[in-house]
Amino acid sequence: MTLLPFLSQLLLMAVLFAMLLGKLIKQPVPRLALLAILLVLGFAVPVAGSTAAQWLRSVLGDLSVLTLVLFADILARRLWNRTLLEPASRTALLLSVAVVGVVFYPMALGVGPVDPYRWGFAPMGLVAVLCLASIVAWLRRARGLAVFLLLPLLAYNLHLLESDNLWNYLLDPLLVVYALVQGAGVVLRRFKA
Repeated sequence: MTLLPFLSQLLLMAVLFAMLLGKLIKQPVPRLALLAILLVLGFAVPVAGSTAAQWLRSVLGDLSVLTLVLFADILARRLWNRTLLEPASRTALLLSVAVVGVVFYPMALGVGPVDPYRWGFAPMGLVAVLCLASIVAWLRRARGLAVFLLLPLLAYNLHLLESDNLWNYLLDPLLVVYALVQGAGVVLRRFKA
């Protein structure tokens, strides 16, 4: 197993456990200790021949780099009350992911005359779009977002996933669903205000 799939399982389980423990345990030290114990159990104790981490990977597949950095941001907020990404940048990123995902996945599955997934194998256009978006974010003083947008390119160039397609470093179904849910929440809060 390469490093990134292992890291994705670790971060996914840590986010799930942190969400659960945040409701049950308010003190940070016992919460972190129990989180560490649960993570060790999730990776070490087999249930029906597979560990919880292996089961999650078999169901969800490898997660994208953007998902991993968003998981890291969630953990930083939940465990240490810190953010890796400013709230406005996080919202902009998630809304962009939601829009791209809603267009990308149906087209990649054959709805429409173009298959955008093929662009990920020769990704010069995608690289240009990501670099341009990162530059714009940097100029707008959204430094965290600028870095977040370049991390999938770095991982792609280092071949940290088994895939040779840049889209797999940018999107995954879990991220798109999460972005859609978060985007719906933003829209609902604005309508209530």
